[in-house]
Amino acid sequence: MGMQTTHPLREWRKSQPLSQTELGKKLGIGPSQISQIESGLRGCSLAVAIKIVSLTDGAVPLESLMATSAEAAE
Repeated sequence: MGMQTTHPLREWRKSQPLSQTELGKKLGIGPSQISQIESGLRGCSLAVAIKIVSLTDGAVPLESLMATSAEAAE
């Protein structure tokens, strides 16, 4: 198993501290979507990404929130 880096959103959320449910309520999305973003399983919409960057005062970079797989970009 290789080294896995912690997603910036998870690092920020834990530093607050906020649960995935609490963060989801602030962003208007569900905790399962927060989990998927933090796990790198999916990106999020530009609207949600902008809310995250704003809420975190830039601690979570926009690039880290956008989909990286071709499937998610379809």
